[in-house]
Amino acid sequence: MGTWYSRVPKDYAKNLRFRRNLLRRASKSVVLQRKLKKACSEDILFYINAFCWTYDPRKENSVIPFITYEYQDRALLDLVRCVEDGIDVAIAKSRDMGASWMNMLVLEWFWHFNKQVLSFLMVSRKESYVDEKGNPKALFHKLDFLHARQPKWLLPKGRDLGWNDPGRRLMHLENADTGSVIDGESTTGDVARGDRRTAILIDEYAAFDVSDSYEVLSSTRDATNCRIFNATPKGSGNAFYKVIHEMPAVHVIRLHWSEHPEKRVGLYTTGEDGKLKLLDNFRGTVEVREKGEKRARKVSFPEDYKFILDKKVRSPWYDNEYNRCASPAEVAQELDIDFLGSDYQFFDSGTIDRLIALYCRDPERICDMEFTPESSEYKRFVDNPKGMLKLWINLDDDGRIDRDRRFVIGVDISAGTGASNSTASVFERQTGEKVAEYANPNILPNDFARFCMALGKFFNNARIVPDRSGPTGEVFVKRLITDGYGNIYYRRNEKKVGRKVTDEPGVWLNPQARTSLLEDYRDALSKFKIINRSSTAMKECLQFICKMDGTIEHSSSLNAQDPSGARSAHGDLVVSDALACLDLADSASQPDRTEPEIPENCLAARMQKHQESIRVKNEELSEGW
Repeated sequence: MGTWYSRVPKDYAKNLRFRRNLLRRASKSVVLQRKLKKACSEDILFYINAFCWTYDPRKENSVIPFITYEYQDRALLDLVRCVEDGIDVAIAKSRDMGASWMNMLVLEWFWHFNKQVLSFLMVSRKESYVDEKGNPKALFHKLDFLHARQPKWLLPKGRDLGWNDPGRRLMHLENADTGSVIDGESTTGDVARGDRRTAILIDEYAAFDVSDSYEVLSSTRDATNCRIFNATPKGSGNAFYKVIHEMPAVHVIRLHWSEHPEKRVGLYTTGEDGKLKLLDNFRGTVEVREKGEKRARKVSFPEDYKFILDKKVRSPWYDNEYNRCASPAEVAQELDIDFLGSDYQFFDSGTIDRLIALYCRDPERICDMEFTPESSEYKRFVDNPKGMLKLWINLDDDGRIDRDRRFVIGVDISAGTGASNSTASVFERQTGEKVAEYANPNILPNDFARFCMALGKFFNNARIVPDRSGPTGEVFVKRLITDGYGNIYYRRNEKKVGRKVTDEPGVWLNPQARTSLLEDYRDALSKFKIINRSSTAMKECLQFICKMDGTIEHSSSLNAQDPSGARSAHGDLVVSDALACLDLADSASQPDRTEPEIPENCLAARMQKHQESIRVKNEELSEGW
């Protein structure tokens, strides 16, 4: 931050006087013009606070000097560094924090003052949001607005002519002094594919169509080292969520409303003791407009203010905006920078949070399970901090559990290619308590079936409830049947009176059946019919959203660009939990299928041993084919 910037007053009236005096003096001195131009080139904050203007139609004087707040100073310098160093950067923001103006100003500053030939691209979801005459939302309109209010001596050659500038045409602006350009595109087609840019601004990224958002992420990767992703959150089923949460190389800037000096007046929250905790020294009068009130009224703060103690950070401004929002999802999206909350969540976040606090705990053991693949017989658990099996149950001295206890295992099967997890959730019938879970993205369906059989045998011949949807489910169920596992869930015929059990093992989860399954699971959780010990699985519930057609999807499955094509194979722990819950609800009327004990040396035992040797020999002969 240069010495010139330190001279610029931030007070509104003083800043206007400073600008007026600076322009008057510069109009009479070419030497001062050169010094000021050099100062602008060296310090973006001096340039903005001394020569840049913005527009706010809500204010009485809609054209106002751009006077940066402290949070904007930090963000602007961060953005400059990312452009200079070639780093992707994402801005997750509350609404109305000035981020689009800041992003545009950073690109304009490089275009305006850098001596090198630079090339920038600004992208939005519609062409009218990029460049359209008279549209104040358009990014190029902001550029024209900015330049129209700067002195001629500060601008590049010919730029003060606006649209008559030979370097200005639709979606294009050229600096006649340096040859640097700023271009624009909408999301139609492959944005920037095959292009080369110094930096690319992708504005309001979360509002892009989901497929477009992933396409832009892919097409811009090789075009530049610096992409500026700017958006307020709009759920977790889009590429902006992925950029923020799953791309560690991206530098993230968060612009929360509580950093804005005008919005944070009277900042407060709930203390650890559940009582009011003031975070601001403000004392005075604030406007209040509660839901249903047509006009705002003034009250003394904090004496007469009605505080909302919900453990969130709040202020009178936030409370007023909260009351203007139509739904909790809108609050999460526009104000809280809450990605999951900004979806129309299927599971109530408050209920899930309470259940996590009540029941979730660290597992007793994190381990791997050793078993004999040929016979799917359990051997032992081996402790491993990075193991994929978690246990919430105490074993006896022999490493076993009481033979009288009964269990059910819900199973969701993936292809085993790493794109999504194969999961198994074990619940105890008598208590409805989750006692184990397993998640592995790299186990093939046949191997997973053998693992689940061994797990089932350990848990006293537990009933296995598999999702039979698709080829992976079919392979899994056939392996259970071929290897003779005797306790599999058989689906019920919902169209028949009495919902009689059919002869078809497993559950087929089409979108409607999946929605029904999750509705029953949600109901069981809210009525405390089951106890889920896994915080991982419970937090995964918050990623399920309601679609317009009434069906339920995991947010990640909405990405049509997912290379795995596994649109229904996300939220796997929740699905396996729900499958186990399905059987718990049916357990009273569907007794366990158990294999009879066969005495040693009898004819049946000898025949079973002979069949097992034939099966093993056939598998050995088939290896490699």
